Amino acid sequence: MSYSSRSSRTRTQTARKRKHRALLIVNLSLLLLVLTGGGLLYAREHAASEARTALALRESAARNQATLNAVADPSSALEAVDEAVPAGSSAAGGQDPSGAVNLPDSRSSAAAPAEDAPQPGASGESSEADTPKAPRIAGASIGAAAPAAGAAALPPAADAGGSPPEDEVSGEEASASETLADAAEPPAEEPTTVSQQTLTAPKAAAGGSSSKGDSKVVNLTFAGDVIFSGKVQSLLEKEGYDYPYTYVKNRFKNDDLTVINLETPVTSLSTTGADKSFVFKSPPKALTPLKNAGVDVVNLANNHTLDQGIKGLLDTITNLDQVGLAHVGAGKDADAAYAPVYVERKGIKIAIVGVTRVLPDTKWAAGKNHPGAASAYDTAAASRAVSEAKKKADLVVAIVHWGKERVDMPDANQKTLAHALVDAGADLTIGGHAHVLQGFEQYKGKWIAYGTGNFIFTHSATAKTWETGVFQAECTKDGQCSMKLVPYWAELGQPVPMKPVDAKKLLKRIEGLSPGVKIDAEGRIQAK
Repeated sequence: MSYSSRSSRTRTQTARKRKHRALLIVNLSLLLLVLTGGGLLYAREHAASEARTALALRESAARNQATLNAVADPSSALEAVDEAVPAGSSAAGGQDPSGAVNLPDSRSSAAAPAEDAPQPGASGESSEADTPKAPRIAGASIGAAAPAAGAAALPPAADAGGSPPEDEVSGEEASASETLADAAEPPAEEPTTVSQQTLTAPKAAAGGSSSKGDSKVVNLTFAGDVIFSGKVQSLLEKEGYDYPYTYVKNRFKNDDLTVINLETPVTSLSTTGADKSFVFKSPPKALTPLKNAGVDVVNLANNHTLDQGIKGLLDTITNLDQVGLAHVGAGKDADAAYAPVYVERKGIKIAIVGVTRVLPDTKWAAGKNHPGAASAYDTAAASRAVSEAKKKADLVVAIVHWGKERVDMPDANQKTLAHALVDAGADLTIGGHAHVLQGFEQYKGKWIAYGTGNFIFTHSATAKTWETGVFQAECTKDGQCSMKLVPYWAELGQPVPMKPVDAKKLLKRIEGLSPGVKIDAEGRIQAK
């Protein structure tokens, strides 16, 4: 082959490579433009949704204020509306306040004896159910003055962001298929007296010691989202429904109080699932092992509590009552949803309140004669529930569902609500919903844990959702609490303790998410 032929061939190959590179650059540029355009479109739609939400809440607040004014001075009602809602205003407002709860009377129950060693894979559901147990819940009811009750006015969709992880719920789901009443009611002129759940017998009656030194210090334990459906249910049908608690039951049984977020209806009734992307339904047989593992109270204020409609919610409450698990955050009406559970431990009276700022539809909010969840879209309603509880308790714990999924840092709404709850009397605020751990904050001397993550949950392709922990607090009668985070893995259906090297990395990462906070090697949370 001549030199000229080789030169021509080389030039042809070089030209072809240049063409390929040019095409690749053009394609990458187009892809970048598409992604950028999609992101801008999402941001615009999200901002528009937030604006609609704010306007709806403000208009609702104006209507509620007009109703209040009409009770005191009918002639001023129209004037109040005109002042509260100027034309074109989009500032956020609030929904009708809702009051303390009408919960069913407590029932006798107990915990199984603490076991010395974990037994992975044990099918102990039936044996746990048959184990004799010392009573732990007293049936006494305590009267409380209920705040004014009214229907909630919520945005059409929760303010969660991002696409959902595999098998996880998105906070931006479609509205439920159940038709719920949403009529506004004026506040009651006189407070009513309601009956509430009260736990009094110490957990030490179950065989463990709850003293941990100072008898005037109570030891509280909190964990994140718990479900028993989908892949979790398949796993537990094989391994037994006590399988999730292998590595946490001794910790749960030997504290004074354990609280988790029950992110699922628990019912065997024939129900119609909500019209949204991810719908959960768990079997009632999962509740006795949950109780026997040492859990005392479950929070129902979340964006899955009505996944099986009103029928499923009310049956869930019935099933919880039957096994002796106390519950907060949802009920047959607003009074029931906002009411606290009172717990008596070591002479310290503790109140637990549950509220949510993530609801898929306005109809999910509890109202007068209207089953649903305790909404926190109106900060005043959530704060009022806390302040009412504080009147009857030494220590108030607020359990809150909030934030955006898979986002490490709390958003402005979380911080505003957390601070309002502390101002109202919350001594400890424990949050969830993001499916990942979030940071800590100390505000006016009170601890806020913004995100507890998943705990007993389905598998996600997002590895960060596997990180979880047991949140421990030691609190005195005057409401002073210290906190500790014990790291766990929770990839599918069972929390497993992290190895020291992994735990150290996680604690360091959470410290980085917690401005003004230091976390030592043992997981102790301290203000800098």
